[in-house]
Amino acid sequence: MKTSKLIPIYLVMLVLLIGVFLASPGASTNTLTADVPLIEPKPLDLDNPDTVKVHVKLVDASGNTIVDQINASTVLLEGSLTPDNTYMSKLSEFIAEFDGGSVRDLIWTKISHLGITAPKPWVPVKIPLTITGQLKNEYGGTAWAGTGDAKVFIPENPPPP
Repeated sequence: MKTSKLIPIYLVMLVLLIGVFLASPGASTNTLTADVPLIEPKPLDLDNPDTVKVHVKLVDASGNTIVDQINASTVLLEGSLTPDNTYMSKLSEFIAEFDGGSVRDLIWTKISHLGITAPKPWVPVKIPLTITGQLKNEYGGTAWAGTGDAKVFIPENPPPP
């Protein structure tokens, strides 16, 4: 057979193999979905950033609050930023505190990468931030993730990339 006839056949076989792999039970992940009801302060000041607090609510399949089972050493914001401090609130929320300057840099990266603009500079823009982590080992080390919106005023003169 000629190469020009074999290429479509190999491509179909490759697509089928990828489909079988993605459909297999081992390919799916068991990640819990966390609720991120609040990112403080509201709005975030990109010119003078304060400590950023991300509130996380997490429940199991039975509806029980399991934020006390979060392994704080595995918590990351946007997959790269570790918290400076973590604690439990009286409202059964896990709260992670992040350095304001580092969060500002993450937000500027998202604004630049996604091409976010502020049509009305006096109205804060919602920037999605994802927080991830795992439960403690004695609870299976199950992964969890949640996304919340940081409200940000985008200055008219952004910093250089």
